[in-house]
Amino acid sequence: MQPHPDFADSNLPRHMVLGDVSFTPLSPDVVDEDFEAVVATAPLLTGVFGTWPAGLTRADNAIDLAWHEREFTSNRSFSWIVRDDTGTYIGCFYIYPEIGSRGQATAVLWLCDMVNRNETALRLKKKLTAWMGENLPAGYDVTWVSSPMLDP
Repeated sequence: MQPHPDFADSNLPRHMVLGDVSFTPLSPDVVDEDFEAVVATAPLLTGVFGTWPAGLTRADNAIDLAWHEREFTSNRSFSWIVRDDTGTYIGCFYIYPEIGSRGQATAVLWLCDMVNRNETALRLKKKLTAWMGENLPAGYDVTWVSSPMLDP
């Protein structure tokens, strides 16, 4: 798999900490934890990625996670588990460079159903936007996916 041209010479961190939140890569090693979080959060996720996770099985999830890991190690797209300061899985963050173009990406953040989900999402989005400004190629245009998971 070829890297996205914008990231051919880039090495975004696999592990990072932003304040009280840490980010670790999605991979098949976390299939049980990820599957549990996705299934529990399914009503909030519907519409973020089309119809996913409708009908998702643990085996399907393992395949998805292997694909995320392969894309990350190939510098094609990037996906992390978001963990709070206790190490609890609270969601995922993705950066998807636009295929077929340069200088553009889509960012997605989803969080599990939790107390203060909206406030946490807004706080994380602000931190992640600043982080991307420092770590993505200069002038990179990132569009956040509007997520129906957040309360109006």
